[in-house]
Amino acid sequence: MKTLSRSVLAALLAAAIGVTPAAAARAPAPRANAVTLITGDRVVLAGQGHRVEPGPGRQVGFMKQVRGGHLYVIPSDAMPLVTQGVLDRRLFDVTQLLAWRYGDADTPDIPIIEQGFTAPLGSAQVRRLPTLGMNAARVPKAEAAQAWRQLTAARTLAAGRTKVWLDGRRPFTLDESVKQIGAPQAWQQGMTGKGVTVAVLDSGYDAEHPAFKDAVVQERNFSDEPDMRDDLGHGTHVSSIVLGRGEKYRGVAPEASLAMGKVGGRKGPTDSAILAGMEWAAVEVKAKVVNMSFGAPDGPELDPLEQAVNTLSERTGTLFVAGAGNDAPKGKVISPGSAEAALTVGAVDRQGRMADFSSPGPRVSDHAIKPDVTAPGVEIVAAAPGGGHRPMSGTSMATPHVAGAAAILAQRHPDWTGAQLKAALTGSAAAVPGATLYQQGAGTIDLVRALRQQVVPRQANLWASFPWDDAGGRTATRTITYANSGDTPLTLDLSADGEVLKLPSGQVTVPARGEASVTLTIDAAGKAAGDHPGTVTARSGETVIRTLAGAYVEPESYDAIITIIGKQGLPTDPFFSEIYDPRTGTVHVPAYRDGVARVRLPEGDWNLYAFLWQRVEGKTVRTLADSPLKVDGGDQRVTVDTRRAKPVKISIDDPDARLQDTFALGLDHGKWNAWGFMGGVDVNSELFVVPAPSPGLIYTLATTWNSKDAYTLVDRRSGGLPEDPTYHAKRKDLAKITATYRAAAAQATGRPLVGLHGFGLDAPAGEIALPGTLTHYLTPGVKYDSGFEVGTSLMSDGGRVMKRGHTSEVWNTAVTGPSFLSPGGSRTGDGLSFSALGMFADGGADRTGTDLAATGVATLAKGGQVLARADLANCDVYQPEGCELRADLPAGPGRYTLTASMSRDVPHSTLSTGVESLWSFRSATTAGERPLPLMAVRYSPEGLDPSNRAKAGGVTRLPLRVERNPGSAPAKVVSVRLETSADDGANWRPVPVVRVGRDWRAVLTNPSAPGFVSLRAAVTDSAGDTVTQTILRAYAVG
Repeated sequence: MKTLSRSVLAALLAAAIGVTPAAAARAPAPRANAVTLITGDRVVLAGQGHRVEPGPGRQVGFMKQVRGGHLYVIPSDAMPLVTQGVLDRRLFDVTQLLAWRYGDADTPDIPIIEQGFTAPLGSAQVRRLPTLGMNAARVPKAEAAQAWRQLTAARTLAAGRTKVWLDGRRPFTLDESVKQIGAPQAWQQGMTGKGVTVAVLDSGYDAEHPAFKDAVVQERNFSDEPDMRDDLGHGTHVSSIVLGRGEKYRGVAPEASLAMGKVGGRKGPTDSAILAGMEWAAVEVKAKVVNMSFGAPDGPELDPLEQAVNTLSERTGTLFVAGAGNDAPKGKVISPGSAEAALTVGAVDRQGRMADFSSPGPRVSDHAIKPDVTAPGVEIVAAAPGGGHRPMSGTSMATPHVAGAAAILAQRHPDWTGAQLKAALTGSAAAVPGATLYQQGAGTIDLVRALRQQVVPRQANLWASFPWDDAGGRTATRTITYANSGDTPLTLDLSADGEVLKLPSGQVTVPARGEASVTLTIDAAGKAAGDHPGTVTARSGETVIRTLAGAYVEPESYDAIITIIGKQGLPTDPFFSEIYDPRTGTVHVPAYRDGVARVRLPEGDWNLYAFLWQRVEGKTVRTLADSPLKVDGGDQRVTVDTRRAKPVKISIDDPDARLQDTFALGLDHGKWNAWGFMGGVDVNSELFVVPAPSPGLIYTLATTWNSKDAYTLVDRRSGGLPEDPTYHAKRKDLAKITATYRAAAAQATGRPLVGLHGFGLDAPAGEIALPGTLTHYLTPGVKYDSGFEVGTSLMSDGGRVMKRGHTSEVWNTAVTGPSFLSPGGSRTGDGLSFSALGMFADGGADRTGTDLAATGVATLAKGGQVLARADLANCDVYQPEGCELRADLPAGPGRYTLTASMSRDVPHSTLSTGVESLWSFRSATTAGERPLPLMAVRYSPEGLDPSNRAKAGGVTRLPLRVERNPGSAPAKVVSVRLETSADDGANWRPVPVVRVGRDWRAVLTNPSAPGFVSLRAAVTDSAGDTVTQTILRAYAVG
C-alpha cells in the first residue's frame, strides 16, 4: 500500500484531536474506524479526522508524530519504554495498524510477540517458539488496559531484559532465467538438488500443479487461513522457480525436495507465523535451505526475524535466503534480508542489468554491504495456480533462483553448513556491469563457477565501523580463509579493490585438501566520513573468488551530555525528548537515566526538544523546552532548567466562554515536528514553556472554548519558544464564521469540525441538532481545515487561511456526490489506480467527502472485456485499499471504461442513496505517473430549505459545474446533457441546459407530490472523454 505523505494527509483529513473521556462519550462515531492500543487507549478515526479516548481510569497524555507518512499516537506512560527499545514503536503506528487490518473493526485482539517472559502476557497464547525464546500471543482489546498494567509491572521490562513487539505483517515481495545462472550446465553434471530439502515459507502452493509432482516431502500451515491453498499465487510461483518439475518451465534444482510452509495469504504473513515456520524448517524438517521472499523495512535495531535468522543459522547450519526488497531507489534492503547470516538477493533483468526496483544497501544498522548477490528477477515465467504459468517480477523471484542454486551446491557438498554455502555462492558471483556494490553485492550468482572452483572462501562479507575519534587509528584486521577441496595446491593472485583495503602480499598458496588464511587490513585513517565498500579478489586461471569488504567512517562526531532539571530542582527524566536536525529531519532519541543522557552527534547545528510531566504541589505540570544545540570541536554539555519556564496564559473577552479543550501543542522546525494531545489540560495552570530563541522554530498552542458561540484560539509564534507565552484574544480581531448545517433526515444530529490544517479536526460545539446554525470565532492568519460529521458521513474542505471579519457557509447541503478536490486516479507506465474516496462530497465548493457505510463496486473494461473489478466498502483515507481499484493495462494507447457505483442506506440521510460515475477515456503508456482524464459534475441547487427540500410543484434553479481530476490533461467541456427522475431512476426525462460563463445552469420543475429528484448528467470534453453521472435522490421535494 502507498503511504500518505504529510501534505496528502493534510489535504484529505485532519490528523489528530485530543479529547477528554467525557467529550468522547458525548460524541460517539458509529462505524468509525477505531484502533485500541496495547495500553487500552483508543484512537477513533472517522474518515476525515480522529480523536483519542484514554482507557478506563487512565489519566495520561499522548504524543502525536507524523513520520514517513505514518501517524504515531504514543501515551505518556508508554513513551519511556519505546525510547528504551523494549516496546515496539509499531504498536502505536495507527496508520500501519489499520493497513494491517489490526483495527477494532477487523480484530478483537492485539497480536504481539514476547521475549523473555516466563508466561505470555496475552490471555491467549498463539504459539511457543522455544528455540528462539519467544512467545506469540493475542491480547484481547477488552482487557488491554489490564494487560498493560501487568506489562508495566514487570520489572524486567523496564530493566531491558525483555521485549514486546507487534506481531506485524510482511508483504510477499521461468523459462529463460535458469540458463542465466548456469543451471542447465549443472544438470548435465548430475547436479539437480537431489537429496536436498528446500523449505519455502510463502503463501501456500497448488498441490495439483504438475510442477510439484513427487516434490513435496512435508507441509505445514502456519497462517490464519484454513488450508495450504495458494489464492495469491506467490508461493506456487516461488516454489516452482526453486525446484519445479517439467521440461520448458523447469526450476533451478528440479530434483530437490520441497517442504512447504504456508505463513500467510492475501494479507501477508505475520511475524509470528514466519518465526514458527523458520523454527519448523530448520529444527524439525532440518532443511538445508530456506527461501523467504517477503520482508518489511529494516530499522537500526535487531528485530525478531533478524534474530531468528542469525540464531537458527548458527545452531542448525541452515541457510536462509531472503529478498532484498522492491523499493529502489528510495528504500533500503528489507528485513529479514538485513540479517547478518542471511544470503540476501537483489534482482537483475534478462540482460544482466540491475532491475530498477531492486532495493540497495547499505544496511541501516551499520552501513555494511547488502545485498550479498543478485539473480534474475524480471518477468520470470513460473507456475501459477490452476496448472498454468505466468510471468512475475521482483526480488521475490530472484531469491528462489539462489535457493535452488544453494540446493545444487549442497548436493555437491552435503557436509557444508549454510555459512559455507553462502560464502561459496557469494565468492563465485560475477560482477554486474555498471552497478555499485550496494546494489549488487558480489554480483550475479554463477552456478557453473561455484561448482567448478576447487577453492572457496570461508567468509562472505568483512566489515568494520570506525568512530570519528578512534584511538586505534581507524584500522582493523579481518581474516579471509580459503579452503581447497582439490587434490593439488593452488596459488591465488590477490588484489584489493577499495581505498581502505590492504593485503600483506599479492599471492597465497592453498594446499591440497587444506586451508590458507590471509590477513586483510581495513585502514580508514585519513579517509573521509561515509561508506567505503570494496572487494578482495583471488584469481588463478578460471578460478575467480570475490569477497566483500569495507568500512564505514563516522562523520566528525562528539558526545552531547544533556541534563534536565525539573521544577523541584532535581535531575528529571522527560516524558519525551529528541535531538533533531531541522534541515534533514534526522532524529536521535536520548536515553535518560536520572535526568542525564549522553548522545553521540555529528558536528553541526541541532536542536534539543524535551517535554516533561511532573507532579508539583499535588498537581500535574507540563513543561515544554526546545533550544539550539551546536556540536563543534568537542563534547558538549547542555542543561535544560525547567525552573526558568514561564506559565502559559490564554483567554478570550467573552465572560461566558469556558475552556473546553487544549487539543494541540506543537512544534514545527524545518523537516521535523512534534505534537502533543493535551485533552482536558487547563493550560492556564498546568502548562509552561522554557523561553529560548531558535530561528525557524514555529510554536503552536491551539485551544477550543465554548459559550453560546464556539472559539478556536491559536497562539502561533515563530523564532523559538516565547519569552511571554501569553495570548489574549478579542472577538473584534477574530475571524467570524456563521455556519448553517442542513439536515438530510429527520431527527439527525451532527458535529461541526474545525482544526489546524494538517493537524486535526476538533468539535468545539460538540453535537448539534440538524438543521442548525453555529457562530464560530477563530484566530485569523492561520490555515484551518473545516468539516462536518453526521453519522458515518464525513465531509471536509481543502483548508483555507481565515481572515479577520465575518463570512458565512453552508454544510451538508445537497447535492452530495462525486468530487475531485483531491486526485481520484492515475496511470503509471501500464499500471492504473483509482480511488473512490470522494464519492460523497456535499454540494459546497471545494469539498470532498466519504460515507463509511456506503458500499459498491468499481470495474475497468476495454473493448467490452473486464480488466479489473474491486469491491468498495469502508471508504476511509486510513484504509484506502478498501476504496481502490488497481489494474495492469495493455501497453500502448486504448479507450477504457471505468465505472464506480456506490449505495447507502443510512439513518442520517435519505439523500444520495445511489451514486454512480461511468467514465470513458483514452489512455496510453506513460513515462511516469499521469492523472486520468476523469470528470465530476457538481450541483448547487438554489432555494432549498434547511432540510434540503425544494417546494413541491415549484421551480428549482440548478447551477452545475464540471470538476476535472487534478493534474489531468486540460480539455474544454463541449457538451452537457441533463436528465431528471421522480421515481428513483425508473423513468428519466431530459432537461435543457445552458452555458453560463465557464459553468452551466438548468431550471427544473419539481414533482407536485412529496418525494425526491434524481439527476443524471452526461458530459463530453474536447478530447472525446466522457462521464455519465447518476445520483439517486439528489434532493428532496415537499
